Amino acid sequence: MQQSFIPQTEEAPKKALENFWYHYKWPTLIIAFFAVFFLIAFAQMRSKSDYDVHILYTGSAYLDGERVSDILNSVEQAAVQASPMTQNPVDYSGDGTLTIDFNKIVYVPEKTGENYKDSHIYFNGAENANARGQFDNLIMIGEYVILFIDRSLYDDTVGTGAFCKLSDVLDEVPENTYDECGILLSDLPIGAANGFRNLPEDTVVCCRTKSYINKWNKKVQNEEQYAAQLELFRQIVQYQRAPKDN
Repeated sequence: MQQSFIPQTEEAPKKALENFWYHYKWPTLIIAFFAVFFLIAFAQMRSKSDYDVHILYTGSAYLDGERVSDILNSVEQAAVQASPMTQNPVDYSGDGTLTIDFNKIVYVPEKTGENYKDSHIYFNGAENANARGQFDNLIMIGEYVILFIDRSLYDDTVGTGAFCKLSDVLDEVPENTYDECGILLSDLPIGAANGFRNLPEDTVVCCRTKSYINKWNKKVQNEEQYAAQLELFRQIVQYQRAPKDN
């Protein structure tokens, strides 16, 4: 008895795929979205864990790659001045190097923005509001401990209790502090160091209180890492420039 053979055409797999997509399009898209979301979140979490410290600048200064590099070099100089890196507690990872996560947000104070408009200088209010929202979110999470922020922004935020009192962090509080939580960058020797001299003089230097928020089922930072960042804050405040520095 001769059996009939029905050949499979190229249209069969295509029709099967179309049928699957017709019935399962939305579940597939939702699964794909969350898969990408968690992959990105995991990658960010892994990359963040490689840093010893987290520093945030928020203000009107635009910092290109060269100026950021200068700031990071000056921070490392402050740390090395305090103690060799191989023995320095700021090296949380213990690999003999200081790795810094430096985040920058360009934010223009409201009064400055109004002056821009009056002077017919381009000013994107929506973008500036978005920058303020980013800052508020980062302060709420508390991952960034060492902060260099615009004075008006500091004044708006200090009442939330998000910033450490200097007396709780420093062994000796300088006499020229801005208030009990902050110091003007211009009143610190490091304010004249490479990179930092490009920031506005009224930038306030302060640090975030310990955050207990969990991010992706993991604490933003543990006690040891937070202590390392407070130590670097002390070293930045106590830094003394050598006479040969320009």
